[in-house]
Amino acid sequence: MCPAFFLLSHVFALLYEGRLYYSPLENPHRVLDAGTGTGIWAIDFADRHPESFVIGSDLSPIQPGWIPPNLEFEVDDIEDTWRHKPFDFIHMRMMAGAIKDWPALVAQAYDNLQPGGWLEFCEFEVWVHCQNTDEVPQMIHKWQAGLTDAGERIGRTFDVAPNLKMWMEEAGFVGITENIIKVPDTPWPKDPRWKEIGLYQQQNMLDASSAYGQAHFTRVLGWSVEEFQILSAGVKRELKNLKYHMVSNLHVVYGQKPKDDGAEGVAY
Repeated sequence: MCPAFFLLSHVFALLYEGRLYYSPLENPHRVLDAGTGTGIWAIDFADRHPESFVIGSDLSPIQPGWIPPNLEFEVDDIEDTWRHKPFDFIHMRMMAGAIKDWPALVAQAYDNLQPGGWLEFCEFEVWVHCQNTDEVPQMIHKWQAGLTDAGERIGRTFDVAPNLKMWMEEAGFVGITENIIKVPDTPWPKDPRWKEIGLYQQQNMLDASSAYGQAHFTRVLGWSVEEFQILSAGVKRELKNLKYHMVSNLHVVYGQKPKDDGAEGVAY
């Protein structure tokens, strides 16, 4: 498994202070982790909730084989028709740039929840902000602008986090709650907890600056590999400069399918 996935999972563990979700769940019987990736979240949830049956779904079969007995991994495209019994909880995390039609995906999640079931998203905004200055790190801004441009060109937008609440409202969810957490991107905070989070987030972004986006820049925007490598080096240099008090906004958004919804879920 890629170390970056473990780093990011550790960042979430620190941010969530040990919890796995924000939704007020009550004994969920069927749970879906859509876009499960390495399956870390699904494994942790299954371990903590032996009463639940958990499905982790992803396009890539990169999950481990040794898993809890109440967990099942499947290779599937969550933008295709879902062929499951309805769920009590659907969890999606870090899917920006991977989905073609977000409103349709949210609507499909709604249709595949039991009345009273919960949907929860966790997504970072694409843009980094500076707490102490209006000056934007030039190379990081260029990197993020390029990713945004490339995503729009291929129909897989990165502009997801600020729109999640609206899409859930349009789909019919109620009791929607949006938590926006300012996550330090480098270890500039004085507070020990936030400094630790910033340290891990910095390493996560350093790793991402080398690997994440090269295909977008070279295949979509027409850059050479050498041009991207120069950009990546500049991004790394700015990430190591603690004069920039950089933060990224993390949106945790969750909502409930109405309990009095007439549908009994979608069963095939």
